[in-house]
Amino acid sequence: MNLSADTVARDPSGTVARDPSGAVSRDARVHPTADVESGVQIGAGTAIWDHVHVRAPARIGAECIVGGKTYIAGEVEIGDRVKLNAFVYVCSGVTIERGVMAGAGTIFTNDRFPRATTPDLSELRSSDVDEHTLPTLVREGASIGAGAVIGCGIEIGRFAMVGMGSVVSRTVPDFHLVVGSPARTIGCVCRCGEPFVRCAPGEIPRARAARCPVCDRVYDVDATGMVTEVFEISDNETPRTETSDTDGTTARPGPA
Repeated sequence: MNLSADTVARDPSGTVARDPSGAVSRDARVHPTADVESGVQIGAGTAIWDHVHVRAPARIGAECIVGGKTYIAGEVEIGDRVKLNAFVYVCSGVTIERGVMAGAGTIFTNDRFPRATTPDLSELRSSDVDEHTLPTLVREGASIGAGAVIGCGIEIGRFAMVGMGSVVSRTVPDFHLVVGSPARTIGCVCRCGEPFVRCAPGEIPRARAARCPVCDRVYDVDATGMVTEVFEISDNETPRTETSDTDGTTARPGPA
């Protein structure tokens, strides 16, 4: 294991800044049974639990929890305050932004049509990243339930939620709640995790000024399923909104 005392630098997005030598922060906690390869970067306050394997040159941000028996491949980037429960498999090509949770036994994939060998069965195919490797992006604040399988070449949107045991084969829009195999939208969830709109499986959710029953945040959901966060204001402030489109793009806050 690389247990150098170097402090890991981070960029403003919450991802560990790249350092070719790799570094484990002096404030990180790595269990003695964990296998953290030389060249891995781990941010301050992160805990790596028992029998975790992290391959180089993976980058893990600050204040994360990586549960026991989790595997993190080399070409993986993980932002700050990410929680990976036990037995999570994170393959090459996966990027996980800040504040994401992946429940126990979550499996990521990166090849839609995998084979073990060449067509003539004469030699094993390399497990290195190649033209068959498809990226997956999990955007900030998203949650993935235990036992979910995440397809490749897709995006899980900001603050989206994937139900336990779901098989996700297409991009999940921001704030959408999806369940099943294949996973389909059944509503929208607040930043706090509470559903504020429900719909029949696969239908497009719609709502106007929908209020979270727990934290009182307000959202609009248009006819396309695009979620807009409505920021409530005092009498002397300028109204602001932030929109989250079904294609994963996010408009910057601006005048309403």
